[in-house]
Amino acid sequence: MSGYRPRRPTRGPTPFDLAERDAFAALSAASLDAVRSSAETWRNGLSAFITLVTTGVVIKGRDTTSALPTEWRAALTALIGGGLLVAILGLWQALGAQAGTRPRATTLNAVHSRYGSVAAYKVALANIAAARLRRAQYLVAVALALLLAGIGVTWWAPAESTGDKPVYLKVAHQGRTSCGTLRSADGGMLRLKSPGRHEPAVIPLGDVTNIEVVRSCG
Repeated sequence: MSGYRPRRPTRGPTPFDLAERDAFAALSAASLDAVRSSAETWRNGLSAFITLVTTGVVIKGRDTTSALPTEWRAALTALIGGGLLVAILGLWQALGAQAGTRPRATTLNAVHSRYGSVAAYKVALANIAAARLRRAQYLVAVALALLLAGIGVTWWAPAESTGDKPVYLKVAHQGRTSCGTLRSADGGMLRLKSPGRHEPAVIPLGDVTNIEVVRSCG
């Protein structure tokens, strides 16, 4: 390196070069404010979106899931809950991009030592905010996919069928228990058709001490 000699430029900067330099400096100076303004817009929209979805889940969630089979209800809960959780994470990232990182004590010497100039420091902060905003946008996309999948589940899930299942009565009378489907209850007699028996069990109503509805007589 001892033989190296700097060379004088063949020509000075043109007016176009100077204009481009000044324009880039202005763009760099405004980059942080621009990113944070965009993050604020995303934060407001995402907050309204989460409020709307959460209100709908609270108001209609029970009515929507009560008629679904257990496995479909679990899938719907995972999709809707996961979508809301991911949306909240996206909101957190948008808040971080809009509000900036945690304040830290710094000095001009520290800024110059790490970034070279205050302008470069502002550009670095803009890059950090832009990265958080991109993560927020990605998380919003994932949240929308999960919530739309949850809506699809409510459209296509079969309703839990209960009409085809017989209702069994378990009747306690005179120290015994009879179980079956109700045939009639008239003339002071209760008639139950027990599984595996042709003739119904006839029980005087005066002897009945307890009646319980059960899923099966097993």
